[in-house]
Amino acid sequence: MANVSLSSIKNSLAFLLSQKISLLPQVASTTRKVPDYRDCVSFDVGGLRRGLHFISIHYNASPSVMGPRIVWQQESGTVGEDQVFIFEANGRDEVFGTVMIGPNVRYLNFHPSRLETSFQITDAFVRPITGFAQDWVYGVSFVRYKMFGLSWWLNSALKAVAKSIQGIFRPVEAAGYPTWWVEYGRCSEAELLRQREEASRATQGPLISIVLPTFESDLDLLKAAVESVFEQTYERWQLCVCDDGSSSSALRNYLTELSDRDTRVDVHLREQNGHISIASNDALVLAKGDYVGFLDHDDLLTADALFSVAQVLVDNPALRLVYSDEDVVRADGEPLNGHFKPDWNEDLARSINYVCHFLVISRELVESVGGFREGFEGAQDYDLLLRVTRGLSKKQIYHIPRILYHWRAAEGSTASTLDNKPYAAQAGLRALADFLQQTKLAAVAEPSEVETAYRINFTAPVPLPFVSIIVPTRDELRVLKNCIRSVLEVTEYSNYEVLIVDNGSTEEETLAYLEEVSADSRLRLLKYDEPFNFSAINNFAVANTNADFVVLLNNDTEPLNGQWLTEMICQASREGIGAVGAKLLYANDRIQHAGVILGLGGDGIAGHAFKGKHKNEVGSLARTRLVQEYCAVTGACLAVSRNKYLEVGGLDESNLAIAYNDVDFCLRLREKGYRNIWTPYSQLYHYESYSRGPDSASVSIDRYRAEAEYMRHRWSDLLRDDPFYSPSFSRGLYSFEIAWPPSRRDH
Repeated sequence: MANVSLSSIKNSLAFLLSQKISLLPQVASTTRKVPDYRDCVSFDVGGLRRGLHFISIHYNASPSVMGPRIVWQQESGTVGEDQVFIFEANGRDEVFGTVMIGPNVRYLNFHPSRLETSFQITDAFVRPITGFAQDWVYGVSFVRYKMFGLSWWLNSALKAVAKSIQGIFRPVEAAGYPTWWVEYGRCSEAELLRQREEASRATQGPLISIVLPTFESDLDLLKAAVESVFEQTYERWQLCVCDDGSSSSALRNYLTELSDRDTRVDVHLREQNGHISIASNDALVLAKGDYVGFLDHDDLLTADALFSVAQVLVDNPALRLVYSDEDVVRADGEPLNGHFKPDWNEDLARSINYVCHFLVISRELVESVGGFREGFEGAQDYDLLLRVTRGLSKKQIYHIPRILYHWRAAEGSTASTLDNKPYAAQAGLRALADFLQQTKLAAVAEPSEVETAYRINFTAPVPLPFVSIIVPTRDELRVLKNCIRSVLEVTEYSNYEVLIVDNGSTEEETLAYLEEVSADSRLRLLKYDEPFNFSAINNFAVANTNADFVVLLNNDTEPLNGQWLTEMICQASREGIGAVGAKLLYANDRIQHAGVILGLGGDGIAGHAFKGKHKNEVGSLARTRLVQEYCAVTGACLAVSRNKYLEVGGLDESNLAIAYNDVDFCLRLREKGYRNIWTPYSQLYHYESYSRGPDSASVSIDRYRAEAEYMRHRWSDLLRDDPFYSPSFSRGLYSFEIAWPPSRRDH
């Protein structure tokens, strides 16, 4: 372990004391009114050094700003598509963040509010970020809230030092996956030796047949693939090779000699090319094992792959399908990046073949569905996955969260580029469409924005269920009006009401508005004159509606697409579905919510997936763009059947009045056997806790701590191991970043 460098800490702290360059003289500091994002204040930064800068803008505003953003602009007028990631701090009178000022950037444009406001800038400055500080600057930026009453600057300093020290004690993220693989991914020689000794002593264990189709294979890469089987620490395997009419005599001679090398190898040489499905089926005919695994002719198994699979099968004899994590390696075998997967996620698997490699299935099950089907070449493995999992329960599918397969980015491989097999996406879409037809689901298979990924567009129920959209509020009229206006103007779903629950508003303008909206047949007003308790307010509202479905909706949200409610109700209407969550964005188009990950964040309770990533970022396994299951979704926008809401007792108003009540609610739905779904096809802005402020504000600390402790006691097992989040990912501030080290290893 490296020693802590005092000079490194000094350099990190020096960032907070670096040169402060004022921007204030460049703009008039008089009060001005802006209608919305169409107006802005421009700071001329043409004279600043190029590179990374910290920016801070202080202002007075009335009414308060909502969703401030900063974008860069080139002298030519080109505006940056990717907005600067900024945060509000200290009572919303300051925004701060980091910005890369490139060679052509001339202006930084500050758009103070999504809605009309009058404001005055009181201070604006930048600080150049140089040297070591750039390694952890984004950690400094992630100070969304004050930490237990500390001032923002002190909090920033503590975060900065912690981030720099963390970087000293482990490789920086720039070292990336190759370093991680060497340190945590691959098995040590001592572990491999232990496995060999244990396997040699074992008197029983499943025979695993490896199916390996070949065609015009690169002989060196094929030999490497075959040798990866011979190097297995588990010896009860069979290698089933079928060559699909290759013209290379050297290749066919090698395969013939291979069958003479070891009795565990069986080879079939086809005289004519039939394509991958036929060749794979011919290899399957050779299989004698209880289970079959699949290996591409230019890929590699890790030495512990079959041992890990066999160990799981022995411990869980009811399993019918096992899959592992995998990585992509260069043609020379050097690791590039890892594919860290969730446990079985039915909806994600119906959106993308995230299972891929290493896949091992009961031979009986594969044979029962007829093996691979012709006509789905390029996605024949996805077609098989859809068919074999159709009748399986979660208990029959197991995910090994370890890299057991190296997917080689060789020439002609889809690991290198999807352009190598352009027909794969169309074949996958046909496979999914056929799956929907066979299962008689009222839905249509459609391409998604991500190649080789898909959307199942479910048909709306007939007649349309009646929906109550529950919006708790207190004063903050401008925020409430924006929410209600956008719901009424944007929503295409027709059979709904908006149930506004007023929790003690006192401002005359708000009271007048609430009286006014009562005349609109689409709106209904309820009064809840008790102390603020988010759970109790929503329970009260649900008790006062007979709707088929309820949607919990924060008053600081704004729907962005007309189908937002239709999509949520279509998902929530499906058999076995509990809560449905939406894709929520900050006003600067960064992700605020894309599902909830248990055990994430400083408190170890829960955090939002992909928080802070740009809305267009695809994310790990394209998960920001695809429908999938999570343990929980946020209550800021949550749809659920009213009957299911009541079945689990609604939100817990006794133990979780403010924080984590949505997470707890979702986990209780899950406890009843329901699946909670997140969909990216329902999108809203979320300005976050506007009426009440963040739960971690200093006035709420005692309450927050008590509710966090309740969650730790009630859901301890799940908080330690979220099935939909890989243990190889970090549980710190950032989601879906490599963990150093992983939180769990299978051996």
